[in-house]
Amino acid sequence: MINTVEKVRSHFWIYAIAVFISQLDGGTVSTMLPALTRTFGLSSVNSSWVAGIYTLGLVIGTPIASNLSDIYGAKKIFMGELGIWFLGALLTGIAPTYGLFLLGRFILALGDCGIIVLSINLMLHTAGHQRQGRKVSVVGVVSGLASIFAPIFVGLTLAFTGNWRAFYYSLLPFIAILFLLVWRILDNEVKEEQWQTDFPGLTAFTIFITSFMLFLTFIQQFNTYKYFIFALIVVAAISLWTFIRVERNIAPNKMPFLPINLLKKPAYSLTLLLGLLGGTLFAVFIYIPTYVHTVFHLPMRLSGMTLVVTGLGSVIGSWIGGLMVDKLGNKRTLIISAASIGLSGLLIIFGLSQLRLFTIFSFILGLGLGSFMSAPLQVIAGRMAGKGNRVQAIGGLSTTKKIGAIVAPIVYASVIQLNVNNGHMGIQVYRGIFVLLVVIAVISIIVTSLIPFTKEENL
Repeated sequence: MINTVEKVRSHFWIYAIAVFISQLDGGTVSTMLPALTRTFGLSSVNSSWVAGIYTLGLVIGTPIASNLSDIYGAKKIFMGELGIWFLGALLTGIAPTYGLFLLGRFILALGDCGIIVLSINLMLHTAGHQRQGRKVSVVGVVSGLASIFAPIFVGLTLAFTGNWRAFYYSLLPFIAILFLLVWRILDNEVKEEQWQTDFPGLTAFTIFITSFMLFLTFIQQFNTYKYFIFALIVVAAISLWTFIRVERNIAPNKMPFLPINLLKKPAYSLTLLLGLLGGTLFAVFIYIPTYVHTVFHLPMRLSGMTLVVTGLGSVIGSWIGGLMVDKLGNKRTLIISAASIGLSGLLIIFGLSQLRLFTIFSFILGLGLGSFMSAPLQVIAGRMAGKGNRVQAIGGLSTTKKIGAIVAPIVYASVIQLNVNNGHMGIQVYRGIFVLLVVIAVISIIVTSLIPFTKEENL
């Protein structure tokens, strides 16, 4: 057993490389969007689907990859993810039309969705109980570094080639090499229990989550798409009812598509709620460059550089969060992290007119966001699930984070509209966003205090 764990631990570098490459995409869209707009002649509405379709793929694919991993083992699903990822990158790169480009982005997301979840599961599996926080935080650090490096890499690619397609072509050899390494090096898992796939539950839930995500996307343009939105509500309701019926009558030899036994635990349900709130908090990143551009009249290119400060804070915060989990426990880590987010939000509210102060406070905000989102929630979910359906538990948490990140722009946009003065976007508009940030941080502290931690989960 020890030899097996040591062997798996020594293979983490493969997962780390995969996490780094897969997370490059998250930081490329803003840099690449002007070139994409010119190539396909996009309007502002159409261009929003570049990021939107990718997020949709992540939300749909994450629970599927998580469920299949618990049934068939990490190696098979990891190889499948890499194969889908390669296909998506290739189709995105060669796409002659915007429709095929979006299809490629969707497939790309399906190949990316399970990589972080599988990596976190590996770290929880191989780490000792008192070092799980530090091990899991490595995934957050690698992901954060990729997000910082991505705009630089894409910028260099565009500068040397003048073609946004070169970025996707450059991914292909790395993905192919990773596939071969996984095939040759990683061992096949031997599952103690043989489960069958819950295809009816998988199908019903996928239809539900797809309808729900499309509803969130189109609700912002209700007057234009109201009949389509009503249809989505009906489809979502029917598919959710079908899913619940299927899961209640599932055969004993089939693994439920979602970890129903965990969802019945208040501790796990509240952890998912914290994931949703965390995703909402993290989405504030979107508004930082626009705020700097609007208030301080800096060019957008320089305004975007302020994200590097917040991003660097989140990378450092990810590592600090892991240390805090191991030293202070999950509950204290979450409360301290949420408190630092709320405090930084208050400081930003009172220092909004000074760029230097804003930069310092946004770094502190990054520290809080990194420590909140990196280790504690994943460790809680993993410990409650145990080995049997740990990937499912982490995948569910990952999905709620992504849903939170999608809901957030709708909420923040409403705050912006309430504070716009005669069409003028000033400091008051952004003060409202950071006030909401403080409110969400306080709610997160309250939710954390309500989680009924057991001794095992809280250590």
